[in-house]
Amino acid sequence: MKVLLFYSFAAFTLWCLADAKFFEFTDCTKKDGIAEVSQFEVSPDPVDLLKNMTITSHLKILRDVPIDARLRTRYYKLRKVFGIDIDVPIPCLFGKFGSCTLRLCDYLKMFRDQAEPFYPEGVEYGCPVKAGDYGGDNVEVEIPDITAIGRYIARGRYRTELELVVNRKTEACYRILTELK
Repeated sequence: MKVLLFYSFAAFTLWCLADAKFFEFTDCTKKDGIAEVSQFEVSPDPVDLLKNMTITSHLKILRDVPIDARLRTRYYKLRKVFGIDIDVPIPCLFGKFGSCTLRLCDYLKMFRDQAEPFYPEGVEYGCPVKAGDYGGDNVEVEIPDITAIGRYIARGRYRTELELVVNRKTEACYRILTELK
């Protein structure tokens, strides 16, 4: 009976893990931040590099974002080396991908196609970013076509840290765990 119970538990655990989701969003903003995120979800989970993804996001910008605000991004590929979890930093590539620090206005120009659908109707896209409600439900975001080799290299689990910095002070902070397949 104990053996049957053990195998039943093991089968149930494997079934749960097979359908486990990896995506996780954390707001790490301190008090008096410039924004509040009430929802941020991505599907599918894991993200399929051959298909577009959908994002549901609701963000309240509490006060106007100064034009000189900077977006600091840090990306890490999560790897196991000899059974130990290692965060491998991804450098800034081509001045916009990976771990970069950019003026928010420049970032918005470079990623207009991905970010513009989250602007409220009637609000001009770009800088300055005005206080208000931003986001959308099930917004389809196109994943750029990359080669098979690119997909092979990109597959895996990632940790992302995003910080909005104004006058050397972090005004917003978010951490995201995601998996690409």
